[in-house]
Amino acid sequence: MNGVAVGRVRASWFVFAFAALSFAGDAMAAASDADGLELQPGQFTWFADAQPGGGPVTVLVNLRDQRAYLYRDGQRIAVTTVSTGVPGHDTPIGVFPIMGKEKVHHSNRYDNAPMPFMQRLTSWGHALHAGTVRAGPASHGCVRLPAQFASQLYSLTQPGDLVVISQDDSEQALARAGVDGSIAPMLGASAPELQRIADAVLPRGQPSPAELAGGMTRPVAASP
Repeated sequence: MNGVAVGRVRASWFVFAFAALSFAGDAMAAASDADGLELQPGQFTWFADAQPGGGPVTVLVNLRDQRAYLYRDGQRIAVTTVSTGVPGHDTPIGVFPIMGKEKVHHSNRYDNAPMPFMQRLTSWGHALHAGTVRAGPASHGCVRLPAQFASQLYSLTQPGDLVVISQDDSEQALARAGVDGSIAPMLGASAPELQRIADAVLPRGQPSPAELAGGMTRPVAASP
């Protein structure tokens, strides 16, 4: 092997090793910020392969932190920054099945505003959609997502998949939003503990996840 060939092999090995180290560094950085609190407005992170066909997903929106988390089989696979509703146009708390999806959609309420990759959550019109994500609430009640993440999420969800909107990600807040022992595993949470708290704070006769997927919504428990 001549000197040029050896140089090329060494250069190729160096590029491969550098890429591997960079990937490992990105993975470590993502692992150290699993809640995405270091993300800047408009940023998001994927933690695992999430190609279409991998099974149903569940979304958790954390109003306090202005973050949304994507789960599959109880494992968090992505986190994104969001902008939810400003005071007076509050994003509702609760457990909502995705009622419908449209890649190209415009608001029926607010000046025909574009709502790309819209995923409807309520009959009033609250939805997940692509939009400008700022450092805090900024919408008329919808959950704004970074455009690229909104497109990726759209490719993964199906009507009936659940979106949980909670004040924060504590077990008490999740229970008040309507998460019980049947939904808790979807979010990687403790089913017995969530069921215990839900029994204490939720009215009796709550719809099951199957009923939710059919279009029902859970009434929100009042804060103590």
